[in-house]
Amino acid sequence: MNRISIEDITKSGVLILTAVLGFASCETTASSNEERVGVDSEISVDEAIRIVSGEGPPMEGISALIAHAEADVPDVKALLWLGRFNIRNGELEKAHARYSKILELEPDNLEATWDLAMLDMQMRDFEAAANGFKVCVNSNPEMYKGYFFMANCLKNMDKPEEAIEQYRTFLPLTSDSVLQSKIEGIINRLEVDINVVSDPNE
Repeated sequence: MNRISIEDITKSGVLILTAVLGFASCETTASSNEERVGVDSEISVDEAIRIVSGEGPPMEGISALIAHAEADVPDVKALLWLGRFNIRNGELEKAHARYSKILELEPDNLEATWDLAMLDMQMRDFEAAANGFKVCVNSNPEMYKGYFFMANCLKNMDKPEEAIEQYRTFLPLTSDSVLQSKIEGIINRLEVDINVVSDPNE
């Protein structure tokens, strides 16, 4: 079982990438200047990701990723990474569209489901995020961190009983004693709130 720390939990869960300065202008220029008949790039998706991540001119990598993403048969990996670059650049709606497109092409793609759930949570669409995390944890036990994020979403949706259930499911899956203590504190506060609502005269 992988160890999870507070640092893991507090991060957005979407890979933070470097060397993507100028992404927005690069993407706009590449999109408008290229005609998509097939894959209009000799650069592979993996090479393009490395280029945008700092191994070359970002414009070249972005152009290649867009070419693969907008080909007759869209490349799912290119769409996924364009979505991640969009998030890094603050273009959340564009990223949302990328992930949604992936799930149209591959409804069972858990990587896109996870990224979209994290994005939905960031955009405060807690119901959609909770549903996405539920799909992930039900499909892959290694995505157990989804129980924590699902619980946070349910707490924000004012569903304390359901949130407690997910927090309790997550607790034995982490060996981080500091994190366990933090979650137990959250559970205790939620239980107090539930009791106050149940008996307002107390």
